[in-house]
Amino acid sequence: MRAVPPASFDEGDISTASRRITARRRMTATAGGTVVAAAVLVGGIGAGTGWFSSKTDTVASPPPVAPQTAAPGPHLESGGISPRSSGCQPDASLVEAVEATLPEAGSTTPTSVRTCPTGAKAAAFSLRDGAAAGRVTVMISPAGAAQAGQSAPGDVQRPDGAQQSVRKARSGKLVVVLSEPEAGSPGAPFVTRVGSIAGDLATRF
Repeated sequence: MRAVPPASFDEGDISTASRRITARRRMTATAGGTVVAAAVLVGGIGAGTGWFSSKTDTVASPPPVAPQTAAPGPHLESGGISPRSSGCQPDASLVEAVEATLPEAGSTTPTSVRTCPTGAKAAAFSLRDGAAAGRVTVMISPAGAAQAGQSAPGDVQRPDGAQQSVRKARSGKLVVVLSEPEAGSPGAPFVTRVGSIAGDLATRF
């Protein structure tokens, strides 16, 4: 048998080597943990901020803008603006003046006048005067816009029993008072007072 040579290391060398191996393993484990932690941290930040997003960001296109159309203008007829109604609603100041000179007008509701010039004030009253019944119409209009037969001061009695009086107002306008009988009436109401009513209104307007 061959003789076994004596060991070149002792128990102390084994302990020293074991401690070195253990230390290296600890250092490797620590370094690896640090790298993993750093990777997790960076990955979390990147995901939160979108730095490392795997998708390509796209910007949504703005919605299409609807074409605007111009607001419709005034309707035209025969090359001009549509004609407005030529009627006149009862004018409050005129109604008050008529009731002051013809108190009987206060017992009825004034109505509109179907036809009157532009810029005119008007009111009509359905009245009864004894057996006579009819309609009294009062109008104040610019002199140049007066209707036919009402452009000059004066009194006119028509064949149908109607009475008309025209007076020039202090403003230069024309005051027209017309009393007309209704169908079946023997006469028009207050025909004898039409002239005085027109004269009184002329001083007021």
